[in-house]
Amino acid sequence: MTSIQRITGLASGMDIDSIVEKMMTAAKQPLVKLQQQKQILEWQEEDYRTLNQKYFDFRSTLSNMKLTTKYRVRTTTSSNENNVTATAANNAALGSATIQSVTQLATAATKISGSGSETATTISKSGAKIKADASLYSQTGNFLNGITWNNGVVVSQSFSGDGDATASVKLSNPPVSTTTDGITYYAMNVKVNGKTYQVVNDKSNIPDNEKGNYAVYNAESGVLTFDSAVSSGSSINVEYVAGAVTETKTLAQGTATMQLGHGLIATDAGGDQAFSLKINNTNYVLENDKLYAESDTGKSSPIGTLDASTGLITFTDSSVLSGESNTVSVTYSSKYATMSLGSYNEDGSINKATFYIDGTDSLNTVMADVNNHSTLGIGMYYDANADRVSLTRKSTGDLNKDGDEIIIGGSGNDFLNQTLQFNGSKESGGENAKFTMNGLETERTSNTFAINGVTYTLKSKFDTPVTVTVSNDTDTIFKNIKDFVDQYNSLIDAVQSKLNEDRYPDYAPLTDDQRKELTDTQQDQWDKKARSGLLRNDMTLKSSLSNMRSLIYSKVNNANISSEYSQLSSIGITTTSDWLEGGKLEIDEDKLKAAIQNDPDSVELLFRASGSTTSEKGIVQRLYDSVNQTYNTIVDKAGKSTYVNTQFTIGKNINDLTDKISDMNDKLDKLEDRYYAQFTAMEQAIQKYNSQYTYLSSFFSQQ
Repeated sequence: MTSIQRITGLASGMDIDSIVEKMMTAAKQPLVKLQQQKQILEWQEEDYRTLNQKYFDFRSTLSNMKLTTKYRVRTTTSSNENNVTATAANNAALGSATIQSVTQLATAATKISGSGSETATTISKSGAKIKADASLYSQTGNFLNGITWNNGVVVSQSFSGDGDATASVKLSNPPVSTTTDGITYYAMNVKVNGKTYQVVNDKSNIPDNEKGNYAVYNAESGVLTFDSAVSSGSSINVEYVAGAVTETKTLAQGTATMQLGHGLIATDAGGDQAFSLKINNTNYVLENDKLYAESDTGKSSPIGTLDASTGLITFTDSSVLSGESNTVSVTYSSKYATMSLGSYNEDGSINKATFYIDGTDSLNTVMADVNNHSTLGIGMYYDANADRVSLTRKSTGDLNKDGDEIIIGGSGNDFLNQTLQFNGSKESGGENAKFTMNGLETERTSNTFAINGVTYTLKSKFDTPVTVTVSNDTDTIFKNIKDFVDQYNSLIDAVQSKLNEDRYPDYAPLTDDQRKELTDTQQDQWDKKARSGLLRNDMTLKSSLSNMRSLIYSKVNNANISSEYSQLSSIGITTTSDWLEGGKLEIDEDKLKAAIQNDPDSVELLFRASGSTTSEKGIVQRLYDSVNQTYNTIVDKAGKSTYVNTQFTIGKNINDLTDKISDMNDKLDKLEDRYYAQFTAMEQAIQKYNSQYTYLSSFFSQQ
C-alpha cells in the first residue's frame, strides 16, 4: 500500500481520484487479460478432470470385463426340482447328468439324554422341574442325578499377540492339573484366533502329528508358551480352573462390606482350598458363615459374616478396619463342574472340548457355550416339555465308520454323563446320502455336494431318474456385454459433447467490477457462455475417440476364435448410423444372443483374448490400453485433486500467471503512486501560485 501523502484537488478544484481511476482503468487492461487467462485455465482444468473421471470409470468397467465370470455364466435346469436342485459354477462343463435314484438321504447324528436305559428318563426329579435360565448350583437338588461340584474357580483371561517368534503369556493363578501316563494335563481351554489348544507340562511324549494342538504351561513361572509366533493383535483367550484365587483390596476406615469377584464360595475345606482372610497382617477364619480372629479359639467374638451364595463379606466389628487405609486379602475357592464332548470330522480327525461350568451358570449358558464352539460342530437343545436334552452334529453323514460321530467323554460324574444322563446314550442318524449317478453307485456325507463344478442338492429319496442340464446363462452374459456397451457409449457421448461444444470468444470471464453491474442470473448466463467450448476440438480427446473407434472395428486375430465371430459386427454390435454421435455402438439383441448360445468361447475370446500385439488382443484389452493412455495424458495435463500445481502442465501455467499477476499488481501500485505524486506536485504548485498572487494583490489594494 502506498505511503505517499495525497492532496486531491484542494487547490485546483479538480476530482483527482476520478481522474486517476480512469487513467488506471486503461493501465489495468493487461492485468485483466492475465486474470481472464488464469480463469480460463482453471475452468479447463476442471473440465478435463470431470471428463477424466469418465475415463477412469470406463477403465474400471474394462477391468471387470477382463474377468471370465462376465462370459462364463451357467444356468441349470432339473427335470424334477422336488427331488434334485442344482447350481453351476462358472467353470462347470456344459451338458447334462442323470441321477437314477436316491436310496438314502444324509442325516445328522443325534443323541438324546436318557436314551441309554430301557425306559427314557427325564433329567429333573419328579415334582421339581429344573429351570433352564436359573443358576445350576441353586438347582442341584432338582436334577434327578444331582450335580457333582468341585472346589475351584473358573478364571478367564484375554491377551493380545505381540508377534514374537515364540509367544507366551503369564497366568494370574495356577490351574488345576491331572497326570495321565506321565503327562500332566491342565484344566484349561486355550483359543488363539479360534484355534483350540490343550495344555500340558511337557510335549515330548505327545505324538508329532498332534504337537501343534498343544501348548506348554510352566508351573514355576506361571507362563503359558506356544511353539510359534502369535501375530500382533491376535486374540488369545484362556479359560482355566484355579484351585483358589486371592483377592487383595485396600479398604477405608469404617467400610462395611467387601464384594468378592466370585459367588458360591466353597466353605468346605478341599485340601488346601479352605477359605482364609487377612486384615492388616491379622489372620481370620470362617466357621458357620461367621468370621473370627484366628486367635479367638473360643469363637466368641465374630468380626463379620460371609454370604457364601453371593461372595459378600459384611464387617460387623468396625475395629478391624480402624486404620485410614486397611489391606484386606481373601483366598477362597468357588464351585465348578466339568463336561467333555467330542465330534468326528469327515477326514477322521476328532474335535475335543472340555467345558468348565461355574456354579452361577445356567443350563442356557452351558448350551450356548456348546452351540458357539467354533470347531466342535454340535448343537445342544433342551426341551422343557419332554425334560430331555439333545445333541445334534451340525454336519450330516457317517463321519466315523467305526462308531458314533458324537463322543461323550469324561468320568461318570461328568455333567453330561451324570446330570444330563448321556452315559450310554444311543446315537441315531449319522448316515451318508446314497445314490446312483450316471450309472455309478456312490455316496456323500451331505445331501449337498459338488461334482465337476455343479452343486447338487438331494431333496428326497426316489427311483425315477432326474436329469440336470447345465447350459449358458445367455441373458446374464448378454446383460454384461450390454452394460459394457452402455458405458462405452456414455464415455463417447461425454467426450463428443465437449469436442462439439460451442465457443463464444466475445464472452471473456467477468471481472469483479463487471459482476457488480449484473444480476445473479445475468452472471450465470454469462459464465455459461464464457466457459463453453474450452475443450472444443481438443487434440487429445479427438485422438482418443479416433483410436477407440479403430480398435472397436478391427478384427481380433486369434486362432481359437471362429472366423465367424472375429469382429464385433459379426456378433451384432455395430456403430450407429448417425456419424454425429461420434461412433456410439448399438446392439442387435437377437444376433448377439445367438452368438453367445452358438459359440460362447469365441464370444469370450473376442472380448478378452490376450496377445503380444494389438491385433491379437481382445476388444477389452485393446480399449483398456487406449483408455489408460488417455487417462494418464489428461492427468499429466490437468492433474488430480490430490496434486499440487507443480505436478501438471496447466497447474504450472496457472502458477506462471499468478506470478505475472502479482508482478503486474506491484507495477500498477507504483504507477498509481506516480500519478498521485504528479497531481500532488501540481496542487502544491497551484497552491504556491495562489499564495503569491494573494500576496501581490494586497500591495495593489493599498494604493
